[in-house]
Amino acid sequence: MRKLLGYILYTVVQILFIPPGIVGGILIYYKQIYVSKRLGVSSTAIEIINGRWTMDKFGIRNDDATVKLFNTLPNTSSLAHWLVLFPLYLLKLTTGENLIYPTFKEAKDAGLYNLVISRTIFFDRLIQKSLKHSEQFVLLGAGFDTRCYGKICERRIKCFELDKEQTQQLKMNYLHKAGINTANVHFVPADFSAENWFDTLYESGYDKNNVTIFLWEGVTLYLYDEDIRNTLQEIKYNAAPGSVIIADFYSNKFVHGDMLPGKKRLEVTNESFRFGVDFERNDSKELTSLVESENLRLEEVYYMGSRTKYGTWMAVAEILV
Repeated sequence: MRKLLGYILYTVVQILFIPPGIVGGILIYYKQIYVSKRLGVSSTAIEIINGRWTMDKFGIRNDDATVKLFNTLPNTSSLAHWLVLFPLYLLKLTTGENLIYPTFKEAKDAGLYNLVISRTIFFDRLIQKSLKHSEQFVLLGAGFDTRCYGKICERRIKCFELDKEQTQQLKMNYLHKAGINTANVHFVPADFSAENWFDTLYESGYDKNNVTIFLWEGVTLYLYDEDIRNTLQEIKYNAAPGSVIIADFYSNKFVHGDMLPGKKRLEVTNESFRFGVDFERNDSKELTSLVESENLRLEEVYYMGSRTKYGTWMAVAEILV
């Protein structure tokens, strides 16, 4: 009965909120795409922090640092998101659970609708698994990720964030404006396709004798095959035994096909997808081959979507150095 009443109330409010929702959607799109372009940062990085903010507000994952940063950044808008999401939030309050969006799905049932939510939680699980053995945490292509300012910071692990200088400088400015303590984080400007980024990492205090977690989230699909292999080789050569790389890899049909709506909008901010893995015939074969060819070992993997109409379309993987 509670769900039925919740859905009835949701339907009524959703209809009333169609005009505000349209306004909110337009504002989100404008900020994410055109304001990001003017600032010279990735529009997809903003999409991730949008999703993380939503997870916090809907009680899926507590993330105070993300909320503070989100509320400060010029290419996000909490008002716009509430205009879109309020009917869904009311449904949650009425029924006591998230029924339509945002929702978490375990790997086999996770579809595009669950991309940010499920992917984030799978990464969290693998990070938590390795934290007790690790002394350093390195974010490759950090974007607007705020993990260094939460539980990882509390453990006093030395943290490094690597990203393009323009994105990194913007983030640093707004972390400061949001009042987020960054004392434990070393910011390292890096372009993985154009330089030996480990040189600047060493200069920032990285110690190759310390067991390290390398987080590589939402990056591989923007790189070329050669860049990915070079990065794996660099980590293999410069990381202590027992270190791990936690990364996501996307299927060819995600990267090169029409699976993802709105892919054209990436062109506005000069972004494009490049690297995909063939998950169609065998979930693990090509990914295992890629990892083992660089003398690394594939450990735990979340293959997402095998029970959906698309089949496996991405994987979140733990790679042992």
